[in-house]
Amino acid sequence: MENVTISKGKVRDTTTIVSLGMLAYRIFPDTACVNIQLLNGNQEECTIPLKNGEVFMLRGVKLCLDVKE
Repeated sequence: MENVTISKGKVRDTTTIVSLGMLAYRIFPDTACVNIQLLNGNQEECTIPLKNGEVFMLRGVKLCLDVKE
């Protein structure tokens, strides 16, 4: 399982996961959710609760959300 680290202070940003490539994320503060989108190859996305430790999958890879203040 790999960690996806996002900053709660940045509403939109990108990060890189070694096995998947570049991801973009957007935080929706009003619903306490984050939308995460793969940017390379066939785009894939998911919207999950903005909660530290939330586990989700993209392209069959299990990921864990790491939210930094």
